[in-house]
Amino acid sequence: MFKALGPANNRLVKYFARGLARLSASMGWLSIRYPTLSLQDRLNAFRQYELNLEAGTVIRFNDFFVPYIQADSDIAAAYALGAVTEHQRGPQLQFLRRLAEGRLSEMGGRGFVDMDHLIRLLDFGRAGPEIWHQMPEDSRQWVQAFVDGLNAVRSQRPRGVDEKLMGIKPEPYTPLDILLLGRLAGADVNWPIYFSLIEHRLSGDFAQWWERLRITGAGIFTSFDNPAAASTAEKLGNILNSLSRSGSNSLVLSGSRTENGAPLMANDPHLGLHLPNVWMLVGLRCPSYQCVGLMFPGVPVLGLGRNPNLAWGGTNLRAASSDLVRLDPSSLANSVSQHTRIKVRFGWTRKRFLRWSTQGPVLTECSSLASMCGHESLALRWAGHWPTDEISSFLKAMRSHSVRELQQAMHGVGVTPLNVLGADTAGNIGHVLAATLPARNAFPEDDWVLPEHIANRDWANRRCAADFPSVLNPPQGFLVSANNRPSDVSGLGFLFNGDDRIMRAHQLLLDDRILDIEALRRVQFDVTSVLASRLASRLSSLCMPYAVNHTQGLVCQSIAAWSGAYSSDSLQALQFEFLITALVGRIGKIKYRGRIPGLFEQWAFLCTHLPEELESMAESERIQVIPACLEAASRNAQHWQMWGNAHKIRLRHVLGFVPLLGKLFSSRSFPAAGSRETLMKNAHGFIRGFDETAYGSQARHLSDLSNPDANYFTLLGGQDGWVGSMLVTDQITLWQTRQSIQMPLSTEAIVAQFPHLKAF
Repeated sequence: MFKALGPANNRLVKYFARGLARLSASMGWLSIRYPTLSLQDRLNAFRQYELNLEAGTVIRFNDFFVPYIQADSDIAAAYALGAVTEHQRGPQLQFLRRLAEGRLSEMGGRGFVDMDHLIRLLDFGRAGPEIWHQMPEDSRQWVQAFVDGLNAVRSQRPRGVDEKLMGIKPEPYTPLDILLLGRLAGADVNWPIYFSLIEHRLSGDFAQWWERLRITGAGIFTSFDNPAAASTAEKLGNILNSLSRSGSNSLVLSGSRTENGAPLMANDPHLGLHLPNVWMLVGLRCPSYQCVGLMFPGVPVLGLGRNPNLAWGGTNLRAASSDLVRLDPSSLANSVSQHTRIKVRFGWTRKRFLRWSTQGPVLTECSSLASMCGHESLALRWAGHWPTDEISSFLKAMRSHSVRELQQAMHGVGVTPLNVLGADTAGNIGHVLAATLPARNAFPEDDWVLPEHIANRDWANRRCAADFPSVLNPPQGFLVSANNRPSDVSGLGFLFNGDDRIMRAHQLLLDDRILDIEALRRVQFDVTSVLASRLASRLSSLCMPYAVNHTQGLVCQSIAAWSGAYSSDSLQALQFEFLITALVGRIGKIKYRGRIPGLFEQWAFLCTHLPEELESMAESERIQVIPACLEAASRNAQHWQMWGNAHKIRLRHVLGFVPLLGKLFSSRSFPAAGSRETLMKNAHGFIRGFDETAYGSQARHLSDLSNPDANYFTLLGGQDGWVGSMLVTDQITLWQTRQSIQMPLSTEAIVAQFPHLKAF
């Protein structure tokens, strides 16, 4: 999340950090690398709270500290859910709230002032009061009880180590804070792309790059220049993307394609790889809700999961839920301005101005954006400023009995736009586009920043899930979503992911085989890229005529025979990745004045345009470039030997990026299979040596609807978020060995698998 802060690359600093970590462990200091608090310690701490819960309420835990709440009323269940959430994730919630409010400078110092200014301009909480006013009474009661549970534990628990180091003093929660966190999770995934493109709109070659980008699409991160030099706005956008379902796979099979005749569902959210995990695993059993699934901390609904009759999940639609608008001078003159004070840790308070126009917040009030926009003033229209009620929609989904009911429940979703898939025990499977968007027909082809008259036209009316096409029981017997471009719907967006994961999923599912849950699990773990195999074959044919020795020829032959599988023991994946890194670097020096356009970091763009760039070079340039690149690819691949030696996962707490102390707040690294757009995603940019992925698969869900107890989940990390607890990272072993935690729905199985309880 804050990768720019570290870790230190100096060898002596690393040795010092390791020594500091060992010293802290020997003295009993709390850390993530050397935890000291056991499950029993954390259970005992929870049992000491005085909670105002109804008689008959039982909060159970399994051996991984996953809670299962059983209550005789919905209010008691929501209160208990809040209490458990604050106990397990209180410091995380306090940090996320400050992030959403633009208070990073209070924790990190003056380096975050511009980011705080931009966050306050975005105004995540703007629609909160109106949402709360319009929310149905049962939803309001659920949220209020959840807040009461949060506050009951917050007032009794000690400050966490991370809270002390970041200067956080836990503050009480209100219902508006819950809505604020929901809007934070609903940030538009296109913002990093918008922010990275702003400064290039005034350049002479923007039109050419923009046309190429629109055709090929974009992944999670987009910039025209080196992402290492990202602007404040880009860094903020990337942080927000790491918290929302900006990636993900969701697959559902109908009973006609399964061994037992009942539907199967698999979900793989792709988000930032953090400690603690962005998700919590929860079980609920109360009058209205009997379900298990994953919850974003602080937002009391299950974003994906299972109840007795229905399983649901989804992926980010990657629709454009916002537009940048170029303001006329009269609109800017009539905008409303106010000042805000940004408190700075270890420094003095800064004063900044917030300006709101009829088109939305004026983002160019932030100096880091204004400096890139020339004399233009840009405002943001965002559907998140509309009073849409996602909490009520997902509460309806949690108690739905069929796919049809699930589709109807999604009519109230605004942000973030989602592809929602579902399957029910009656055998139905379906898909719905869950979003509230402006009623656009199309986007301008020459620029994505709108003049005011077009913005006024497009944003005058709205479309929601009821206005978009939905799918029920498709003839092929399965549905797959992987952030791909929707068909037959115009005006949704223009920067969708490529089709790499979709193509691979269809390869694995489009045959006559009857699948069981283990076969679907193997699909989740697949690390083969169709586009990588195609690109490798094409590069091999382009490079082979220029190989000047046997070693270079072997590289061409090796990648030509490669299947595209990024297994952790693959040498061919290394050869391929080092080759494209070398080729892009050389092309940048020759054709782009020494800079590497950031668009080449985009996988779909790279697959389409890298061969074109090679083919467009003069023969003399190819003779100069290709042998050197083949030599570099061979040398680097031989040094690292296997993909997993260079490409690794290391989970970090936000404090894990602080020099010296960061070692205390990071897990040990382990080899990472997969790549940018494989079904099991572990994203990366150009591979130049050792690489730690920061984004990818970080939670898994499988459900077999023939059995109410056949629901399996795993978090990359652990359930707990308390620094010093062994349960922050205890599921990493499960993740590596492809094991899961069972989340049953039947009473007998709940009692058997969740033996640790607190009864009231």
